[in-house]
Amino acid sequence: MSTDLKLIGAAFPRTGTMSIKLAIEKLGVGKCYHMHEVFLNPEDVAIWKVAYENRDEVDWPALLSGYVATLDGPACLFWRELADAFPDASVLLVIRDPADWYRSFMSTIYRVVASNQAETAIQLIQYQFLDGFFEGRIEEEAFAIKKYRQYLDDVRCHISADRLVEYRVSDGWKPLCELFHVATPDELFP
Repeated sequence: MSTDLKLIGAAFPRTGTMSIKLAIEKLGVGKCYHMHEVFLNPEDVAIWKVAYENRDEVDWPALLSGYVATLDGPACLFWRELADAFPDASVLLVIRDPADWYRSFMSTIYRVVASNQAETAIQLIQYQFLDGFFEGRIEEEAFAIKKYRQYLDDVRCHISADRLVEYRVSDGWKPLCELFHVATPDELFP
């Protein structure tokens, strides 16, 4: 089992990141750092807040030691820094229709954040995504979708074609198996 980061997820929450996390771990190549990890390790919230305020002060290899991939928040907002820190890692950009993404985000993550401000991981989502990336304007659908599209374009413009993997959850196992050089499992994709 590898302990070097091989895959940097530039995929936003609600694009299938939990399915991909489960798939990567099912392949047996190692663990995936996903927002779920922040809920399990609330001490990481302070590190991610520092990272958001001063990206140069994070020891990325130490923070992500023991993981082969990142997906979802908070790591997706740091794809540039992670790409620099792990130059051999591929960058995964999960594609989802922007309007579908927005409806899903608002009906799940936004509702959870609005109803549970006591949880430190929830506060991190509020701070980095809702107040930070979306500038406190997530309820403005046109603005949020525009920011989401700009984000996708930014990743495409800055990551070389030989490192960038555009992926849809409907693509299933094959692209992930190719990235990790493993056989395709004989079971349904999570």
